[in-house]
Amino acid sequence: MARSTSTSADGRARITSPSKDLTEDNGSVLCSVVHGEQIHLEFTANWMTNMNGATVTAKVVEGDNDGLGTQPTAPRAGGTITSLPIIDDDTTDNIFKVVVTDDLIATWATEPEPNKPVYGFFDLEIVDAGIGDGQQIWKPVRGLIEVLYSPTEEV
Repeated sequence: MARSTSTSADGRARITSPSKDLTEDNGSVLCSVVHGEQIHLEFTANWMTNMNGATVTAKVVEGDNDGLGTQPTAPRAGGTITSLPIIDDDTTDNIFKVVVTDDLIATWATEPEPNKPVYGFFDLEIVDAGIGDGQQIWKPVRGLIEVLYSPTEEV
């Protein structure tokens, strides 16, 4: 069987010119909450057939907030790292909730002011029940949590 030596645009892509990402997401997210607010964020791991035995972890790392309300580009050196509670009443439906707690920024160096929010870096990790090379770890959601000023939180 003869091999084609065509150089047309229809041929195979060069190995150094990737055109497709096999792991896709919708990009990073911004979750905006008000200081002192406690909310539940519901997620569905629709790519999994069953979350039984899976471990879900959600963390927020305090951003290097400048007090001006601008989004930080780095975590604060020595800043607070907070694990958020996970509510999962039924591990077979692939739906769970992450709780953004009312005291999320209680130990942060900077508090929000009117028109000057503070930010933390957010990440969600799901680890299936596999072992060793059979285990898969996903990080389907990451981004920023923006905390807005609230007069009711003033002391």
